[in-house]
Amino acid sequence: MSRRQLSAGLIVGALVLYAVCVPWLNPQAVHRADLSAVFHPPSLDHLFGTDQLGRDLWVRSAQALRLSLLLAAASAAASTLIGVGVGVLAAYAGGIVDRIAMRLVDTLNAVPHLLLSVVVLSMWPGRWWAIVAAIALTHWTQVARIVRSRLISERESQYVALSRAAGARPLAIWVNHLIPAVAPQAAIALVLQLPHAIWHESALSFLGVGLPPQAASLGLILEDARGGVLSGAWWLLVIPAGLLVLLSAALSALAHESVSRSRTRRPAPQNASGGSAPTAANQPAIEVRDLRLWSESKAGVRTEILHELNYQAKTGRVNVILGPSGVGKTMLLRAMAGVLPPALQATGSLFLHGARLQLGTTPHATGGRLAFVPGSAATALNPVRTVGATMRRELRRQRRGSSAKAVGQTLERVGLDAQLRMRFPHELSGGQAQRVLLGLALLGDAQLILLDEPTSALDPQSRQQLGEVLQDLARAGRTVVMVTHDLELAAELADEVSVVQDGRVARSIETRQEKIQ
Repeated sequence: MSRRQLSAGLIVGALVLYAVCVPWLNPQAVHRADLSAVFHPPSLDHLFGTDQLGRDLWVRSAQALRLSLLLAAASAAASTLIGVGVGVLAAYAGGIVDRIAMRLVDTLNAVPHLLLSVVVLSMWPGRWWAIVAAIALTHWTQVARIVRSRLISERESQYVALSRAAGARPLAIWVNHLIPAVAPQAAIALVLQLPHAIWHESALSFLGVGLPPQAASLGLILEDARGGVLSGAWWLLVIPAGLLVLLSAALSALAHESVSRSRTRRPAPQNASGGSAPTAANQPAIEVRDLRLWSESKAGVRTEILHELNYQAKTGRVNVILGPSGVGKTMLLRAMAGVLPPALQATGSLFLHGARLQLGTTPHATGGRLAFVPGSAATALNPVRTVGATMRRELRRQRRGSSAKAVGQTLERVGLDAQLRMRFPHELSGGQAQRVLLGLALLGDAQLILLDEPTSALDPQSRQQLGEVLQDLARAGRTVVMVTHDLELAAELADEVSVVQDGRVARSIETRQEKIQ
């Protein structure tokens, strides 16, 4: 916790304590008038002075602060709930629902908030719930925009796409990925709404359309101060206004510190022989037939990436795909995983253990039999969960417990320190993130593991250790398909090497019988 945040928290705490305790200790003084003590300046008898009716401003300001805080908290909570609800609905439904929701936001933003609040309160004057409704109905729009934007961004992110590829249901994706991603934004929005709601309520009471005159609120006290200031009673204006400014500044500081921290944060392993029984040796674990992949510009210009490509990876082997940069190796891997970029179009056939899958941009529902480790592995991990939390969730999904020991052993197996489980994805290097994803595949029941340049960010020792893990997986009956530019690595690890050139598989080599030329 920073010094600024601590100071703001202490100020808010002191003001809340003042607002709660002072009226409770002397409740009669809130409305008790003393015409012999009119406009007394601050003194030991009246710490904040008295008003035009001789009422003690020390007690009355505390009561007003309490009332303003309660109304502001209720208004901020209501506006945040409405904003989150509209944002979630727009992001989830999309299409015409999204467009209607955003046009509603634009319409409300075009109307002055204070004017709209006055219209609402003119129908139910002096009702506290009408004040809450008026403020909530004019302050939810920004929350809705933020939540919608964040949800759409997270929904299209790589780690969510990979969760779909692993067979996760939509409800599980929302509960485990999307809602945790947006929850900190909603909490920050709630805190940011508080000072706005306090000022809005005070302005409405000052204008005489808020609480009834007999109530004590900061806006009413400031309205009463207009006549007193002309008589020299400066404290009637300075002290309530000072409390209002101090509380708003402290709440704003807390909110902005939370925003800064959220931006900075951007929040026994299975034996290799375990899992589902492998298919017969030398049979294709995955096969691609006549795969064509292309993109088309708005002007109708087509760019071919893969041309009637045929490829198969045999069960229980380390299958390596080589080739120059830009020939489509990564796109072939993504086509097999079902995570092609939306801008690409594909035709052809894809078979996983003999079962036909649909080519396209929708991840395959393989029930966890396929794991994909992309080159940009850091973006494939949930950014609001630590490495340990992500791995424990995978263990719970398989009903194998969720012990820290199992997570640590899995990380050590892929060459990582067990203490890495406490880190968030943004705190990992590229090589560490790739090995974390491989560790998740080891925890799961994936019989086919697709890796894109898994050793590009590794030192020689880690590279050797990862190679041993991949060979162990192949010996246990799992299938590894790996894209790399490293000829030396391919010679050491591969059971079969396929060379991609000009959008096709130019040749395949059984490295058990031949050397890589």
